[in-house]
Amino acid sequence: MIDKNSKINAKGEGKSLPLGIRQKNHLNIRRSDKNHWQGEQFRNVNDKFCTFEDELFGYRAALKIIAVTYRKRGILQLSGVISTWAPRSENNTSMYFAYVLARLIERMGIQKVDDFFMPEPCMAFKDFYVSLIHYMAMVEIGAENEKYINDKKISQAFDMLFHTL
Repeated sequence: MIDKNSKINAKGEGKSLPLGIRQKNHLNIRRSDKNHWQGEQFRNVNDKFCTFEDELFGYRAALKIIAVTYRKRGILQLSGVISTWAPRSENNTSMYFAYVLARLIERMGIQKVDDFFMPEPCMAFKDFYVSLIHYMAMVEIGAENEKYINDKKISQAFDMLFHTL
């Protein structure tokens, strides 16, 4: 387990891991008094971002925001999801979108498009959502930290939200 205040990363270098990894919040979900996420820990009221007991719960929260909340708000295209998640005032949104779109096209084997509508969050599109969260996490914590992204846990988080027996 890596201590939040660690100054040494997993390779033993003198640089600390990104905050999203240390707080098990790979998508950098901001804290809010309106939301109390499953698995969220309250360590410091001054923290801007959520801390989760396990990244599984961070992935679950991200999926719920993207596949449920955004959908209810009528945000149905990938470009809208990315621009809402990573607004221009804080991010290079166009590069974020281009990166995620290119990786999804490559991984999912879909034809090159400029944008597309988000599929329904159901088991038929589970691989899409696992891939989406994976690539968004790569942007948030840095592609060099991809080894910390756990697709098995993203898949479990999806099942927690959308799998009905």
